[in-house]
Amino acid sequence: MIRMLLGMTLLAGLALLAGCESREAQEWQIGQSVLAADAPPDSGLFNAEVTFCRKVGKKSGKRIGIARNFQPAQKRSVNALVDFSNVEPGRLYAVHLAWIRPDGKEMFRRYAEVTLAVAGEGEGFETVIDWKKAENLHYLKQNSQTSATAEFTLSTRLNISHSRQREPGDYLLRIYLDRRLLLEEMFTLEAAPGQS
Repeated sequence: MIRMLLGMTLLAGLALLAGCESREAQEWQIGQSVLAADAPPDSGLFNAEVTFCRKVGKKSGKRIGIARNFQPAQKRSVNALVDFSNVEPGRLYAVHLAWIRPDGKEMFRRYAEVTLAVAGEGEGFETVIDWKKAENLHYLKQNSQTSATAEFTLSTRLNISHSRQREPGDYLLRIYLDRRLLLEEMFTLEAAPGQS
């Protein structure tokens, strides 16, 4: 009886430590600890990484002008690509991508429901991305991706054209998985030449 009570107490303690986060969020945190300890990055655990760039090649998909500092210009945007790897086929990934101004206020967000399926034996994976809007329950824009491994990429873009007159400073992209903050990455918007 005492053993049983001790076992139940231990399980309850582990559950409290783990919290309500999804398995992927827990794996991502473990993966970050592994990376911090200079272990090989291909740990087989769920992972998410953000890349900021000036643009993405239409045909090649190549990320052009990868950086963390950007200057406003005519018809310019900061593209953010979020690469998710080691995802579980069949699981629904609910992902929010939220842009945060230097003053800490949210500007806008994108929401996607993503499902990865095995395309066929030896054929890799097919990902279906359903982009939705909270303010329009009937809105649905669907994309698909194919990949050799269990991964997918989501993208969002922030317009930094002169006409937008964005405040210089540090902007954040927050990535939420299942409505819980997974990670946030920062880029700096520099003052336009001649702007004080």
